[in-house]
Amino acid sequence: MSGNDVPVRLPIFPLPNVVLFPDALLPLHIFEPRYRAMTEDALEGNRLIGMVLLAPGPRKQRGRPPVYPVGCSGSITQADRLSDGRFNLVLQGLRRFRIQHEEASGTPYRVVTAELLEDPSFEELDSTAGAMLEGLRPELEEEILALVRKSAPDRVDLLRKRMASLDPVALVHTLASGLDCSMVEKQGLLETPDPLERCRLLLRLLQFREAERRLSNPPKIVN
Repeated sequence: MSGNDVPVRLPIFPLPNVVLFPDALLPLHIFEPRYRAMTEDALEGNRLIGMVLLAPGPRKQRGRPPVYPVGCSGSITQADRLSDGRFNLVLQGLRRFRIQHEEASGTPYRVVTAELLEDPSFEELDSTAGAMLEGLRPELEEEILALVRKSAPDRVDLLRKRMASLDPVALVHTLASGLDCSMVEKQGLLETPDPLERCRLLLRLLQFREAERRLSNPPKIVN
């Protein structure tokens, strides 16, 4: 998707342990009253919620702790309203955004004005970048399969089929979403503006995880 010079207004949902990526799916359980209100308003409107990661710093700032400036908007694709007012949601990541400023919205949840960032689809990339992404794909797939073979071997075939159904850009976003790494590392991936560089960074993180695994499980020496 191309960028948009027109700022957008988004409710934000800050969490300490979630980074949403374009194309990725995110299940959410909504129980706090302010976020129930946010969900109600989103369902009555454009169904969009901006996911942002809480930043390091004091958590008690009149209910407005610091957040990283780059987040990802998500569309509510599934909403199950429970009898006690809670919600089970599924968000699909759409667009990265950069917060320009936070509004005095008068709502119990936070609302920002944000700039939508460039997020070209695979079809929108130039031929050189597209070819380079395709060239990195086999190595990327093998790195993630190597990790899954050790941790969940019964999921290898399912993962292989899932990866085959995705174009290289969507593949990077989906793998980044599920990667077992720190939230700061995931935020770094999200903030990387170029799809090709995001793929390279993800590959380095996967290689680092595999190196960590090997160091923690060294081969046994048989006398």
